[in-house]
Amino acid sequence: MLPAEVTDGSTADFGAGSTDAGAYVARTSCGEVLLAPSVAAEFTGDELPPGWSVTPYEDGGTGILGDGRITLDGARVASDAVFRGPPRTVDFRATFAARPDQHAGFGIDYVTVPWVMFSTKWGRRLYARTHLVGIEDKKLAGAWIGEPHHFRLEWNVLDIVFLVDGERAAYVLVPVPGYMRAVAANQRLGGAPLQVEWMRVSPYARSGIFTSRVLDAGEAVAWLDATWQADVPPATTLRLFSRTGDVERPDRTWSTWRHVATPGTTVGATSRYLQYRARMATADDRTTPVLRRVAFRHRPA
Repeated sequence: MLPAEVTDGSTADFGAGSTDAGAYVARTSCGEVLLAPSVAAEFTGDELPPGWSVTPYEDGGTGILGDGRITLDGARVASDAVFRGPPRTVDFRATFAARPDQHAGFGIDYVTVPWVMFSTKWGRRLYARTHLVGIEDKKLAGAWIGEPHHFRLEWNVLDIVFLVDGERAAYVLVPVPGYMRAVAANQRLGGAPLQVEWMRVSPYARSGIFTSRVLDAGEAVAWLDATWQADVPPATTLRLFSRTGDVERPDRTWSTWRHVATPGTTVGATSRYLQYRARMATADDRTTPVLRRVAFRHRPA
């Protein structure tokens, strides 16, 4: 008989666990666990996240929540918090339309200077744009309009780095000091809208702990090995621990937490229930480890 497995790998799975103040469950991909950003928005449900506001540019402008995103038409959504920087980063997943004046990144309202943003500008291609004293524009190679992509903007002391789906798309050697907030905007009313699924702003917490829901094998089993999928950038760490028990709610009869050193490490226990814990840390608060999937294989005891 082939081994079976229990897994966590979705927003619902991770959301059924718990976090301390330093960890965060995100909607990226199908669901992830990472260190808590200083400001974040998951545009799900039917209400804006606390600390975020929609402002129309003209009468009739709207920001409508639905289908796991906010749809902007003649309006902007922005964090209420204004950040002093640099350094800062903003990550977001968005779908730009092939029409002018759709922007996302850092700014105040994209009317007031300064701003640093991804922008459709004339509507046919995506641009990397900055404005302090003068405007710097760079047209991005590739087709980034009409489908959702993960965008990242690194607001550094001396330069700005623009990334799309993890790859550097543009670099601007210009210092942009000052105060800005996270903003996504569609300045024109009517036509194809700008859609944003989530936004997150650094710094990230220096450390955090995620504790999973209790995983149920359905009967007493011999736990085999643990595997997981994660990104662990330089200057970050992610350590996994597990414990087992025969009652659904962890109590003193459960085992102590044991370190699972690497994917493929044998758990070496017999029980019906198992729980894991991820300890994350970073020495660079612009970067976080990301846990995407955890699986524990088992066979009948």
